[in-house]
Amino acid sequence: MKPTTLLLAASLVANLALIAFVATRPTDPAAASPRAAAAAAANSARATSASDPAGSNPTASATTDARDTAVGRALARYQQRLQAARAASSSTDARWWRTNSASARNREEELAARRELTDALIAAFGDDLGLGGADRSSLNFLSPQKRAALLSIMQDYEEMMAKFGAGGIQLASDKEKLRLLRSERDRDIAALLTPAELADYELRTSSSAATLRARYGDAIASEDDFKKLYALQKAFDEKFPAEAFTGRVTMEAMRARSDAQQQLQADMRTTVGDEKFAALRRANDSELRSLDSLVTRLSLPANTTDRVATARETYAAESQRINADTALSATDRRAQLQSLGTKAKTELATTLGNEVAEAFTPRASWVGMLQGGLAFSTNPTTSGPGSLSLAGGPSQSVFPVMPAGTAGPGTPGVRQVVNVISSTSETTGHAGGSTFILGGAAPVERPAGSTQVISVTTATHGETPPTTTTTAGAPKP
Repeated sequence: MKPTTLLLAASLVANLALIAFVATRPTDPAAASPRAAAAAAANSARATSASDPAGSNPTASATTDARDTAVGRALARYQQRLQAARAASSSTDARWWRTNSASARNREEELAARRELTDALIAAFGDDLGLGGADRSSLNFLSPQKRAALLSIMQDYEEMMAKFGAGGIQLASDKEKLRLLRSERDRDIAALLTPAELADYELRTSSSAATLRARYGDAIASEDDFKKLYALQKAFDEKFPAEAFTGRVTMEAMRARSDAQQQLQADMRTTVGDEKFAALRRANDSELRSLDSLVTRLSLPANTTDRVATARETYAAESQRINADTALSATDRRAQLQSLGTKAKTELATTLGNEVAEAFTPRASWVGMLQGGLAFSTNPTTSGPGSLSLAGGPSQSVFPVMPAGTAGPGTPGVRQVVNVISSTSETTGHAGGSTFILGGAAPVERPAGSTQVISVTTATHGETPPTTTTTAGAPKP
């Protein structure tokens, strides 16, 4: 038999085995969970121990000693398994500086070891103290038995999926197996929880919920506000899944998503009101969050971040005034904006002190834009004709504005090319980057990683773009 035929046969057998496994999983995850059974069996022992904290009851003391001994032995086994796994990966090669080629195998062994320890902790205390990787405080709406069963399901699938996600390269068959496993995991969770519990679970653990927490955090005033915003974010994520916008995407798809993002922001404002929405935007402003961390750590005056935010608004308005002055030549306009950038940099040093300003200014994209001769706005919907959003999403706090008289994106017969380049240093050449073509049907690529230099050229279709470009610095996100 040919080697290719053998490989195909082996792959088929492996896939059938995987399907058979998930197809034969019990329909009642709570009943099948050894963790749930162990937790239930330990309830009476914990109750006995809790009723006699002083240890005056010999029976209670013996129960506590037995529990502590079991946990100690479980911890010792956990340590031994981890040490054995790590020793196996390094014992065959004394070159300690080499990459660990057995990382995928180690990951599976570590997950199995962690599972054994979490089982012991839950059996003893009813909680694994977060070792299982789940934020148990967010699952307090579930009974202890269902929390244990849910964690068991999650760890079951985490262990199975570990082998298909390691190594940095995924085969098409790997992706299909992961899709199948995720689908079966979700089916098992849905079978465990009631519809109301499932809704609460998704509200706390879904990717849409994680997005809201990451972007807005403590700025969301109440659970009711969170639920309303979650419904909006979930609808957006379902229509524009993140995996559909990696690599190269069409101009139409990018424009549709950008329009939907702006509508999402408008819907959020309508939902929570202007005052709360302003707090959301402030919490999601990466530049001001970076400054807040410095202010807190260095005990700077409490109003420092507010002063910088106010100054940014002032410079935005002034830059747009200069930008709209058609009496200025392109050279004079650029020179005035650069002078404004120098002034802004000096003002930041006065407000923050030289050391803090030196750390913060490279992250202040608006200062870089001004120093590069480009106007900016803090509001993409009111930045005026020719405004340009670089697909930074809701976390983008400033937006470059094209010079007056420049055709805006979508103008028939005109295109603008925006090069977003990652700089290798502050003074030397650049490396990497992405290109956006605004107008026409050319493909558009999202910027990967940091953005530090923006160059904009405008030309009609069929013409060679002008050699003079507008360059502006922008920070790493």
